[in-house]
Amino acid sequence: MTDAPAQSASGDFDLSGWPVARYRMPERVPDAEAEARVAEFDALLARNERFVLVFHGPEMPKDSPRFMRAYKTWFGATKETQKRLCAGAIRVEPDAERRKSFTMKVLSLMNKVFMPYPYTVVGSEAEAQAQAKAWLAA
Repeated sequence: MTDAPAQSASGDFDLSGWPVARYRMPERVPDAEAEARVAEFDALLARNERFVLVFHGPEMPKDSPRFMRAYKTWFGATKETQKRLCAGAIRVEPDAERRKSFTMKVLSLMNKVFMPYPYTVVGSEAEAQAQAKAWLAA
């Protein structure tokens, strides 16, 4: 296990349960913080260990164009590493209607963009833990 802080600088990542990384999607990422926030994703890959990303919160940060551009660039540039290290991503959404909406968006996204890892939407932390455990054991 890598010696690294359990919490990211922004507080959005909780790595205390590594190899399950928890991410709270921020409401907004100020332009001045965009690159530092993307660097937090890069830090996950720098551990060079398999992990699962479990996240919750807004669909995407609003009014954050600099972050979204930087994240999109990072995502494209690191797909092979993500494929190798990320066993999967799980969005936790307790609300059934929002969960259905997220699931439809995921299916649409997967038809348009190559996702380097499995992605699913679940209704509870218990479901997320079970799925993370299964992916990490595979």
